[in-house]
Amino acid sequence: MKKHPKTYEDVFSKDYKGSNHKLDLEKVSVGRDLELTEYIGLFKNFLNKFYEDLFDGYVRISWLRRKFSYCRLETKLPMYKNPLVLNLAFVKFLRRSIGKDLQVITRGKTFSRIETYFSDFFPGFLEGNPFENPEFYKFPYKFITLDYLFLVNQMDDRLELLDIAEQEQMPFAVFMDYVINHASTENELLDKPRYSIRHNYDKNSPFYIRDLKKDLQVKKGKRRK
Repeated sequence: MKKHPKTYEDVFSKDYKGSNHKLDLEKVSVGRDLELTEYIGLFKNFLNKFYEDLFDGYVRISWLRRKFSYCRLETKLPMYKNPLVLNLAFVKFLRRSIGKDLQVITRGKTFSRIETYFSDFFPGFLEGNPFENPEFYKFPYKFITLDYLFLVNQMDDRLELLDIAEQEQMPFAVFMDYVINHASTENELLDKPRYSIRHNYDKNSPFYIRDLKKDLQVKKGKRRK
């Protein structure tokens, strides 16, 4: 991956000069029983652990789901490419035999995007067992967290970008600006829009970089379910 010089203005890690909505930490209050520094520490430690546990849960759900086969049909990714009979059998099996439903998780945008990383992080993903060997399936970063993965999941350079964020210990807002600069410069070099900045387009979706080329490939193929 080519590292691009900084040419685009930061929009997330700092407030621009004329902003009417600047963040002033002096105006933040967290109740009488907590200092702001203590609150920040509690919040940060909680999210680090929460995201780590969430990733672990995603790994185990993906592994269990992909181990399922029906009429000799094996479950593959992305799920919408599987035969309808296989997907319907899995849903019925869960609700009748397990007594639970996964769609509250798997129908969300976050799970499907994070799941695309598992073959990169864990070669031979299905050959092992995250219940018996959890160390092999641990989240591979120490500083960055699951939210960073969602941001760049469609980008060709996503692993390299994540490595840079990890090595330089970028807070999420700094990483957002770094990725915007990278994506915008890539568009310039291609002389056409390849990456689109998706922010506030969908109130139910976090900020992410959209790859327009991959969108076109999906539209030409089978419809997503």
